[in-house]
Amino acid sequence: MNGFLRTSSTFFKEVGGGIKQIKLLNLSSLRKVFSLLGKREKQVIYVLLIVALVSLFWSIRNIYVAVTVPAPAFGGIYTEGLIGQPTYLNPILAYEETDLSLNRLIYSSLYKYDREGNILPDLTEAMPQISENQKEYTIKLKEGVKWHNDLPLTADDVVFTINLLKDPNFKSPLRNSWLSTNVEKIDAKTVKFITAEVSGPFIHNLTLPILPEYIWSKVEAQNFLTSKFNLEAIGSGPYQLKEIKKLASGKIYSITLESYSNYFLGKPSIDTLIFKFLDDDQELLKSLHSREIDGFSFTPLGSNIRLEKEQDRMRLLKLPLPQYQVVSFNLKNKHLRNGNLRKALAAATDRQQIINEAFYGNALMPTSPLVFASEGNAAGQAGGTDIKQAEKFLELADYNVNYESGFRTKDGIILELTITTNDFPANIKSAEILAAQWRKLAIKVNLQILPGKQLSEEAIKNRNFDVLLFPQKYGADPDPFFFWHSSQTSYPGLNLTGFENETADRLITEGRTTTNLETRKQKYAEFEALINRETPVIFLNQAVLLYAIDNKIKNIGLGTLYDPSSRMLDFPNWYIMEKRVLK
Repeated sequence: MNGFLRTSSTFFKEVGGGIKQIKLLNLSSLRKVFSLLGKREKQVIYVLLIVALVSLFWSIRNIYVAVTVPAPAFGGIYTEGLIGQPTYLNPILAYEETDLSLNRLIYSSLYKYDREGNILPDLTEAMPQISENQKEYTIKLKEGVKWHNDLPLTADDVVFTINLLKDPNFKSPLRNSWLSTNVEKIDAKTVKFITAEVSGPFIHNLTLPILPEYIWSKVEAQNFLTSKFNLEAIGSGPYQLKEIKKLASGKIYSITLESYSNYFLGKPSIDTLIFKFLDDDQELLKSLHSREIDGFSFTPLGSNIRLEKEQDRMRLLKLPLPQYQVVSFNLKNKHLRNGNLRKALAAATDRQQIINEAFYGNALMPTSPLVFASEGNAAGQAGGTDIKQAEKFLELADYNVNYESGFRTKDGIILELTITTNDFPANIKSAEILAAQWRKLAIKVNLQILPGKQLSEEAIKNRNFDVLLFPQKYGADPDPFFFWHSSQTSYPGLNLTGFENETADRLITEGRTTTNLETRKQKYAEFEALINRETPVIFLNQAVLLYAIDNKIKNIGLGTLYDPSSRMLDFPNWYIMEKRVLK
């Protein structure tokens, strides 16, 4: 042991002596040594030093990357183009897409939709507590929610908003959907809604944005539509109004929103949103190509815009909407009353050809409009074309080819049908393709293309058509009442085919008069099977929202949308700037 200690002592003395010698080396000594080196040796040393520094830097970088992950950082500007002018930054007056979109950012709702289209709490702590009789919904507001001027949001604001939109003097387009509902304040943070009848779809009413009472209670009914607060909006949402720019003509050029630092779900990462208001499709595309905007959205059914592929700096999202291009058969037509004829026409319809040629592929094979957000099963109607099956159905319906006329006849009467639609390019092209497909069955098919207003007044309102090619728009809830119940066969009902069926009426009623989701699913599945058997319509395709958006935007999680404006609900999740944080 003593020998080991002596050896260790000797070792440390030698090391200490070496260190002292190193200390004696000074910068001038190093220079002298370096000056004695040749040119080649110096170059080698330079290279080795550079390699060492690069290696050190790279090692440090790799360690940093290994122990950190990218995360959103605050900052950045996103600019979006919108067609039209903003009028009502007021959720109980808004009905145009431009207004609805901005309201989604400025205001908060009791409940909202997530990225999959499911309902979840927004201003509330939890989902409603529903009474045993399914007519009372009690909700509790979150603590700490503030308006953009930092005043608290309370139950008084909720009660005020509902009562205001129910008042006919304030002319809210939402009034009819709330007439059978009363609202009561329980305490400063608790509200109760009481419905006259049990209503499965009612929960979706609670996605209504809430207005601040302290502002709007001072506005008289006669001044409500023209109030400055319809543009100078104060809400409780993730973004607050910063600036409105107008041209000399008074037209609004842009609106700037900034992230609200006291937003109750946390300040959004993107600091500034700018919305530029454009006149038409061409101006929108021009703004995109000149890089004045970072994104815009449109639906191919009502637009002349064509984006067949992603741009260099942008991605193109295709987001399904609960909107369908539908062929409706008028069941009062002497030919179309025959179910086998309707099935023959459905079997001869090549829906994929219409998607490819009329929509340039920017539409989907339809899913059922009767499904809920979490499902998305395919529509019961068979896809593809089966001409032989179509001919069999025609034979069952006693429609046979008359070789003199070249058309199918029954009882000496030629099978002649007219397809009526509006003058939207996609609808015109779809009708032309459909007519060509049906003519292959030796059916005499005519086309009637009408301007939108004329179509509504002459064909839809009076049910004056054989075959109508026209969209159906469903909402967040797949309630089929207005499209299919026998009470809706006359205007303003939307049962355009005149379909009347006692079993269907019962299933629709049972599905919409319960809050039990499983029961509703079962009833609507039975109803859907009935519709597929009877074939009063053909669902040609499902619409998509095309969203062109700059690649600088990260964490886009858009999925199920119920209308184009609901894309805004995902904005608070987006970011542009990044930082790295420890794992």
